[in-house]
Amino acid sequence: MRQTSNDATILRKTKIIIWNESTMAPSNALRCVDKLLQELMKNNKPFGGKTIILGGDFRQTLPVVAHGSRSAIVESSIKFNSLWDKFKIIKLETNVRSVDPEFSPWLIKLGDGKLTNEHGFHHDIFQIPPTMICKNSIVKKIYGDHLHPDHISQFEKTAILCPKNCDVDNINKEVLSLLEGESTTYLSTDSIDDESQEDKDNYPIEFLNELTPSGMPVHKLKLKIGSIIMLLRNLNTKRGLCNGTRMIVTAMPQNLLIAKVLTPTSEPKNIFIPRIDLAPSNTELPFVLRRRQFPVKLAFAMTINKSQGQTFDRVGIYLPEPVFSHGQLYVAFSRVKSSADVKIKLIDGREQGYLIPGTDACFTKNVVFKEIYSK
Repeated sequence: MRQTSNDATILRKTKIIIWNESTMAPSNALRCVDKLLQELMKNNKPFGGKTIILGGDFRQTLPVVAHGSRSAIVESSIKFNSLWDKFKIIKLETNVRSVDPEFSPWLIKLGDGKLTNEHGFHHDIFQIPPTMICKNSIVKKIYGDHLHPDHISQFEKTAILCPKNCDVDNINKEVLSLLEGESTTYLSTDSIDDESQEDKDNYPIEFLNELTPSGMPVHKLKLKIGSIIMLLRNLNTKRGLCNGTRMIVTAMPQNLLIAKVLTPTSEPKNIFIPRIDLAPSNTELPFVLRRRQFPVKLAFAMTINKSQGQTFDRVGIYLPEPVFSHGQLYVAFSRVKSSADVKIKLIDGREQGYLIPGTDACFTKNVVFKEIYSK
């Protein structure tokens, strides 16, 4: 950030900086903000002498560390930053989202990893309340047998949550098939930055089309009028068009998408979404993939990590296999106001499902890194 830029001027005049969902931020991000503010304010005080308010819950998901071990994930948390001791801890005791007096303490036990079992399974395995179990299709349980574009607005605050992107894509395709109307497929234009003849030979266009790195739109984007979609990039932060904003498609011209924003704090107007050039920020590919496509994806379903910070009226949780990271199950269950608003569908496996033959007791694995609470 340039010392003479508008952003720098605004930060110098700022008295309080509020950082929401800070528990998802890596420790390095906190250190970078500290160094930046010291340079802008030209002093060596923590954060340049600015008051910083960090909001968040360590029961929720922690920073994502690609292929990281349990210790690497925990140590990347802001709790292990040298600046952590500079903060005063203030705990909120009242759950303002939940209106279910029995659901709230159950969620706390889930987040603390205190829900166990009495059947000799591993201590991470716990029994799911029978009222939350979905025995049939989770898609039809949440969205019904068919959807009409004129009635899609009633599902504005409805979503199915999954741990992995591949499961999210499968659920989205299934829900889209229930939506009435003709579908339109938009194809992307893919290339490699600084492409050489050798790259063209080694990585043909057909291969590039099959790639979908995290945070990137698919090559074949299939949509219908009434589809619920999510932005994958910041388009206009002042109007609330940020990464993660959910919208309903209202029209689909040839080279443009017209959609209505669902976020209550945004302007309730139709917006125009153009194709833009996108490149993944973090990838293990040996080249930089450049994709020209609409920066959106279907959002009837989303990953649990992406849902953090949002509140829904109704949620389905689809677990083809157990969650794999700290806080995922707590985040998924805590998106709604009461236990009646959430249904969970599990696929039987070694660590989840109906593990006791002849009974209706359904179990799954809860991942909690308890060492994050001890520091």
